[in-house]
Amino acid sequence: MAAPRALLIAGPTASGKTRLAVSVARRIGGEIVNADSMQVYADLAVLSARPPPDEQEGVPHHLFGHVGGPEAYSAGRWLDEAMLVIRDIQDRGRVPLVVGGTGLYFKALTDGLAETPDPGDAARSEARQYLEDHGVEALARRAHELDPDAVAKVEAADTQRLLRIVEVAAGTGMPLSRLQADTTPALAPDGWRGAVLMPDRDALNARIAARSEAMLQSGAVEEVRVLRARGLADDRPVMKALGVRTISRLIDAEIDRDQTAERLTIETRQYAKRQRTWFRNQTGDWPRLDPLASNAEESLIRALEQGEAE
Repeated sequence: MAAPRALLIAGPTASGKTRLAVSVARRIGGEIVNADSMQVYADLAVLSARPPPDEQEGVPHHLFGHVGGPEAYSAGRWLDEAMLVIRDIQDRGRVPLVVGGTGLYFKALTDGLAETPDPGDAARSEARQYLEDHGVEALARRAHELDPDAVAKVEAADTQRLLRIVEVAAGTGMPLSRLQADTTPALAPDGWRGAVLMPDRDALNARIAARSEAMLQSGAVEEVRVLRARGLADDRPVMKALGVRTISRLIDAEIDRDQTAERLTIETRQYAKRQRTWFRNQTGDWPRLDPLASNAEESLIRALEQGEAE
């Protein structure tokens, strides 16, 4: 019997991916595989909106909260771990549902990741010094000059990926996009189906505002307080997670609670906008559907089974 096809469910933050994916998984005998780069961190249960046990409804969840704060988790490591989990789920006759908002993870599955040469310490130091001297916007312009094709695939204001683009071009003499051109997909083209959950913008913005308030009520401040107490370096990805810097300002009494909620909402809306843009540009042939519609579950199942949405 052929292995169950992997089902990929992408979408911006707060779009209702978890609820819908769990409902579908319960119906088809599926298990959830995380595809969110921040939900892998044990330190970010609240800020990353990691699904708590009561929302998992007994459906097995994989690759959530298994990485320590000091670690710099890479797309390559995620791909290796995800493929082991996906194959295990398939070998047991169940269906892997890969769910999240990190576009690079989905591209790694469907297009592959390139083995890039080490650019060297000098190139890394030069790129970081450029960032410190000139800021993120200037780094983005520099990256675009060196490798516009790679920059076009950056899903957000992703400093780490911009640094990577600059340091690889400087250290190897080759643009990262050219090095990535010759890749092998991790999943066979006929071994997966994908769909993008894309709610109405106003509805999504309202959900983001509600989530920001809920996070502040359910432990986000204490989570950041504990994270800061660990003394982690500022360049650790976990310290750059959405909300950490803003809530730190609340802890330091630089802004009040209402300002914190407002800024957290604005930052999340901006991030969701960048996610929507990335999915529009990079997954143009995936079916789109509204996860908040009354027929969302049936529509998603149809999209994943037949490659089309209602």
